[in-house]
Amino acid sequence: MKRTSLLALLMALIFVLTGCSMIFGWMQQAFEQDTASLPTLPPKNSSLIPLEVLTGFVEYTTPQISPDGTLILYRHMNDYRDDIIVEDWRTGTQTFISWPEEAGGIPRFSFAPDGRTILFFVDVMGDENFGLYTSDLISGETKTLLPGGENNCYYVSFVLGNDDEIYIALLNRVTSAYDLYILNYKTGQKQLVLKNPGDIRRFIIDQNGRLRLITRTDEHAGSHVWHTGGTPSVLFDEKEWTKILSWDYEDADTSGVLSIMQDDTRVLFIDSQHTNTTTLCTYNIETGQAETIFNDPDYDLRGSWTDLELDAVTAVSTEGAYIEWHVLGESFEDDYQALSTVGDVFDIVDSSLDDAYWIVSYHSDVAETDYYIYDMDAKKASFLFNARPQLLDYEFAPMEPFSYRASDGLLIEGYVTFPKGSGNKNLPTVVLVHGGPWARDSWGFNFETQLLANRGYAVLQVNFRGSTGYGKDFIRAGDLEWGGKMHQDILDAVDHAVSKGWTDPERVGVYGASYGGYEALVCAAFSSDVFACAVDAFGPSSLITFLETLPAQWTTERQSLLRAIGDPDTDEAFMRSRSPLYHADQIKIPLLIAQGGNDVRVVQRESDQMVEALRKAGVPVVYLLFPDSGHGLNSYQDMHRFYSALEKFFAKHLLE
Repeated sequence: MKRTSLLALLMALIFVLTGCSMIFGWMQQAFEQDTASLPTLPPKNSSLIPLEVLTGFVEYTTPQISPDGTLILYRHMNDYRDDIIVEDWRTGTQTFISWPEEAGGIPRFSFAPDGRTILFFVDVMGDENFGLYTSDLISGETKTLLPGGENNCYYVSFVLGNDDEIYIALLNRVTSAYDLYILNYKTGQKQLVLKNPGDIRRFIIDQNGRLRLITRTDEHAGSHVWHTGGTPSVLFDEKEWTKILSWDYEDADTSGVLSIMQDDTRVLFIDSQHTNTTTLCTYNIETGQAETIFNDPDYDLRGSWTDLELDAVTAVSTEGAYIEWHVLGESFEDDYQALSTVGDVFDIVDSSLDDAYWIVSYHSDVAETDYYIYDMDAKKASFLFNARPQLLDYEFAPMEPFSYRASDGLLIEGYVTFPKGSGNKNLPTVVLVHGGPWARDSWGFNFETQLLANRGYAVLQVNFRGSTGYGKDFIRAGDLEWGGKMHQDILDAVDHAVSKGWTDPERVGVYGASYGGYEALVCAAFSSDVFACAVDAFGPSSLITFLETLPAQWTTERQSLLRAIGDPDTDEAFMRSRSPLYHADQIKIPLLIAQGGNDVRVVQRESDQMVEALRKAGVPVVYLLFPDSGHGLNSYQDMHRFYSALEKFFAKHLLE
């Protein structure tokens, strides 16, 4: 029997700026005027995929499996319905889950340990203050346990031996830190387990459902793992804990605990102290000995699989241009062969409690994700559904890996997508910049990429320095390089595409969300000679004001951000030099800016002040404000409005 452990490679800093105050009437009017001035696209032809088909949410979300493996849980959305569904995957019998009436935002949902209760963590229209609601699969009864907006909580773990309880982390508004609670999700009663002194970033529960490890951060952005052998006091006392693992800032983002092994004496963790890329290891709490399991010299680990009977890691995955699995134990070999017959690029995304049944996702660049359920005993994978089956009727463009050397010699990898039938020569081009920046572009289906390629643009996606997956040196190479070498990597990508003959240098646009939105503004402010237009969604315009408005729950990440971006108290002049807001008068190209009114990561002020500076400088700008969205677009209506404007914007400035 086996257990999946999907690796979060940024254990110490897992938040991504992907794409808020007052809503001004003149902005709404400006949107109507500006979009009215944009052209419509050329007459549609048979190869032009309708905008409403390409944009929007996936029809089927990633399925989850019940603890006993008999049921799957997913969200189904189309033009007519939006349902949370539990399905008996053997018979196809579906149960529609009652939506908690008081929950009105973005849901995260999962099976509770009892297998019949659905847990809903829901915020209020993208404000990221997640409350907790429940819905009973059999009776249909719903409950509000912690109202969204008033609370901010997330699921931590089960409590062994009590299927009515779970561990949750609940934000303490006074301390701006998450405290650990045991919550009875049937009665709503909660018990404080550990009050956060302010520096705890993670709570790790052992295989017996007991709190055993915590991860703390220090004033220098280092990360430290502490262990307790008994039942600790509610008020944190260092005397009851022992520090067992430590990493300084340089390694903290590529090191951290994954889980505790079945024997409850070994800690499974990733480490980069002695290697550039992440190394998978175990640490024996009783002996203090560490054991190395696997390291890839070129790429960080992406995921691992542990055999429950052997209590050993039997497979790991890495991600270079594609996801690749490495079989470490014979017990996984037959499973790997069975799964590989379905497709080459796959992830194991969930499993039943005894790991008899797995949920496996198969990736493609020309179709949305296929989901299968895998029966380990039978060595058989059965198809469940495609995430967006309506897209299977259309032909999409392949996504091709490429690489180049940046100006300082650093090897940069990325992907290029060419319009079908274009000949791949002298094309209008859009650089699509990923968010984070502590994230990466991956090979697979991306509807934004396909939308742009279908409209006739070559699309460049660049894993610039600071992106994850390429080792700690690559991440640290992005420190204090927002608007600097990270921007130069984008310029070098354009130069590479031009030198290859792919790109018409007179018709290059840039688009990104969150950090990608910031980079789009940087391209406009500092490289208007390279780009013809830029689109920013949810991007910071000033590094100084961005850090001034961080949400309270990011207090433990602040030191890392100061080292990566700059400290306004000591580096104000430097940060102004890297902030597009203060260089609006240098911009010579038109912009499209989108902002969510409920965004707590990049607040509305960031876009308001940029638009004001652009208009003062006489720079043409279209400003789209989405009052009911946060750090991303929350509805079909908002998505259609944004992508319709984006489509027309690029057509006007790159195709005419």
